Amino acid sequence: MPYPQDALVTSTSTLLSQLARQPVLILDGSVVSFSLEEEQALCTFVKQGGGLVCIGNAAEVYHEYELLGELLGPLHGFCTPRCEIIAQVVDSNHYITRRVDTTFAVQDAVYLLKHIPSDAEAVWGTTWQYAPCTLAYTRPYGHGRVFCTTLGASSTTQAHPVFQQMLARALRYAAGAETHERPLRVAMVGYGAIGFEHGTAINAVPGLEYTLVCDRNEERLDLARQAFPDISTCTDLAEVADDPSIDLVIVSTPPNTHATISMQMLQAGKHVVSEKPFCLTTAEADIMIQLAEQHQRMLTVYQCRRWDPDYLAIQEMVQRGTIGPVFHMETFIGGYAHPCNYWHSHEPVSGGVFYDWGSHYLDWILQLIPDPVVSVRGVEHKRVWHDITNADQASVYLRFAGGQEATFIHSDIAAALKPKWYILGEQGAIVGDWRFESVKTRRWSGDLIEENLAPSESLPELNVFTYNAGGIVQRHPLTLPPAPSYAFHRNLANHLHLGEPLAVPPEQSRRNIAVMEAAKRSAEQGGESITLRC
Repeated sequence: MPYPQDALVTSTSTLLSQLARQPVLILDGSVVSFSLEEEQALCTFVKQGGGLVCIGNAAEVYHEYELLGELLGPLHGFCTPRCEIIAQVVDSNHYITRRVDTTFAVQDAVYLLKHIPSDAEAVWGTTWQYAPCTLAYTRPYGHGRVFCTTLGASSTTQAHPVFQQMLARALRYAAGAETHERPLRVAMVGYGAIGFEHGTAINAVPGLEYTLVCDRNEERLDLARQAFPDISTCTDLAEVADDPSIDLVIVSTPPNTHATISMQMLQAGKHVVSEKPFCLTTAEADIMIQLAEQHQRMLTVYQCRRWDPDYLAIQEMVQRGTIGPVFHMETFIGGYAHPCNYWHSHEPVSGGVFYDWGSHYLDWILQLIPDPVVSVRGVEHKRVWHDITNADQASVYLRFAGGQEATFIHSDIAAALKPKWYILGEQGAIVGDWRFESVKTRRWSGDLIEENLAPSESLPELNVFTYNAGGIVQRHPLTLPPAPSYAFHRNLANHLHLGEPLAVPPEQSRRNIAVMEAAKRSAEQGGESITLRC
């Protein structure tokens, strides 16, 4: 169940004791025999400042009761057959709906509300045969608050992550949570290639305010001011650390500086987002995590590719058990081309090839196979591009406590490409093949211009292979979901404002660093296997 069991009213025999212990009670419609005295006790509880959360069948069951009907307010609705119901946010600025996914679909039979009380605020709704209907609303009752949703009658709907988020917020709201938010003022240290992406997301997410950019390069500060005219700029890190109005700092400098700057900002009392990689060593990660705990500040890493559509699709298939338990995984990125001439290709700054795309791919692997890693082996080749310090190709081989194995290869000397994804489960497989796309435009003269995109700039084609009892392996193309908008930054604001769980806890990023650090050490030792437990 996605809610505290001691808040759910399951029997009238426990109601009075629950009213004495709990700030909020939940009714799901399963108790149908309230006495008038019990109804009166519930009404008094809410009127004096308690909270009531009704889910599932509660509105349909109780709206005609004498006093519970008064709590819910006058309602009129109808029951749908079991079908797809698409829930949509009605008021995006309400405490319960701020920064959530604005729509989600469930398969359920639902009591749709055609009319709700005049003093109620609709927060979730849907349409039925071209008419708007309410799925969730809030209303005051005396000094207390009532939240009611007709979603959640089935366990499937209750398991939906957006419903769980709705219910968790409803419980806090009904308990009297402060609904006003002061925007968190955000500073960025280092306005590089990712600066515009962060700034755009911050400005799009309620509860965050893009305030300050710090960079030693005046040209980059000019670019930041052109893109975001309302920000202030500076060239000295101390100005960021010493500014009491700054709540959150995004560290977007080269990787070899992430740890030092993050530590400085944590010690100054700032929440910190580090660009990937988190840092370069587990020793640095441990100090950063310790400082965050010591100063009671948030620390997270911008693992933005956790919301890539192909990864989300694979994650859903794995969680559903479509291919059974995963035991073998291969991932690949690369091609045959000269690496860039920026710091990304200079190992003393970047950390090397393992820390570049490996920060994303190894993070994916560790999320899809959560068992502890027990050994890591790394191999590097330096054969062609001698004008840069990064390896031309790097491979990481992982073994897990459950016997699973995984590999990641990043190559700049691969004339033929392996699939991006090759995942084997006990009952099937998932393969993600690279797509080769081009962008076509015309010159002023009308001549065709065709620009070939790098494979990494296109989403792969995913296919799921499943084995049936007749001995036939069936292949199904996998439709990719849309990428959610500003998911990382919405979670960031939801964590800091509402206490919702971080999407990327620093301990997960430390695990990633431990693997990359071990792979690098293994490569330096000729590919020896490094024993690990993370």
